[in-house]
Amino acid sequence: MLNPKVALFFLAFLPQFVDRSRGPVVTQVMFFGLILIVLGMLSDSAYAMLAGSLRQFLTGSRRVLRVQRYCTGTVYLGLGVTTALARRT
Repeated sequence: MLNPKVALFFLAFLPQFVDRSRGPVVTQVMFFGLILIVLGMLSDSAYAMLAGSLRQFLTGSRRVLRVQRYCTGTVYLGLGVTTALARRT
């Protein structure tokens, strides 16, 4: 409720789906908000379940840990080179 981006979304996006001939506007907006909350909970729960099932695979294999280490090192090296070669503007 304290996130201004969510409030802007509700104020800018949802009203275009409200139809005054289908009932009270407040009820329709609340219904759309409820749908958004349910879909968000379902998708976040699916991400959490997927992360939980992948956890053992990602932390249990030495090969995966080695690949992660080299990928992370490559990313940091690339960021360092990019920063070193960047021009000041």
